[in-house]
Amino acid sequence: MKTITTSWDDGSPADLRLAELLAKYGIQGTFYIPKENAEHAVMTENEMIAISRHFEIGGHTLSHKSLGSSSDREMIYGSYSWLNTILQKPPIAFCLPYGHYSDRSLEIIYKSGFRYIRTTELLSLSGGPGLSHTTIQIFRHSRFTYLKHLMKHGRFKNMALWMRSGCTDDHFRLLDYYLEYIEQQGGCLHLWGHSWEIEEFSLWERLELILRHISNRQGFKYVQNGELTA
Repeated sequence: MKTITTSWDDGSPADLRLAELLAKYGIQGTFYIPKENAEHAVMTENEMIAISRHFEIGGHTLSHKSLGSSSDREMIYGSYSWLNTILQKPPIAFCLPYGHYSDRSLEIIYKSGFRYIRTTELLSLSGGPGLSHTTIQIFRHSRFTYLKHLMKHGRFKNMALWMRSGCTDDHFRLLDYYLEYIEQQGGCLHLWGHSWEIEEFSLWERLELILRHISNRQGFKYVQNGELTA
């Protein structure tokens, strides 16, 4: 399978602008929204419903709480119940705030009813099922950051693949390299980010160039995150 998906964390009101860009280029994706977030503004429930008409909405705990050292059952089950009520259908996908998790928190997420869990790991082409990682973040990272990230998580297969790209940190060279690899070997290109970050660092023009670059790829299927469970 050759797939392209995107995901967007934290539920900022700027997600509305982001959703318009995705629709413009025919690209699918998932918006992970907490009920509240002390760090950033969160869109209203009516805005969530508007986005859900065209895109998937996923869980992100009730208050954007890290699950690294906590397996807060209420934050997880509450997120599932809240989304189920707002959207009038069971949510499928869940994104781990900050990428933190424990074995216990993963167990609770699955027991609550979510069937897809997304981390913040980078430079991966495996979309799921099971614990799913990402490929490229809109916020650009340095070569050193990529190397440190891969070593921290022990992703040596991903490291070898990235090294064959020339260890590039250029978004467009990475995209071309990974898309060519998927064309030949199969896999999932997963682009992700935060719309508040795109706003803060004036990345809208770059985002549109990237979306245009990955759109209309013959033989690729554009999917929501939850569809990767199939």
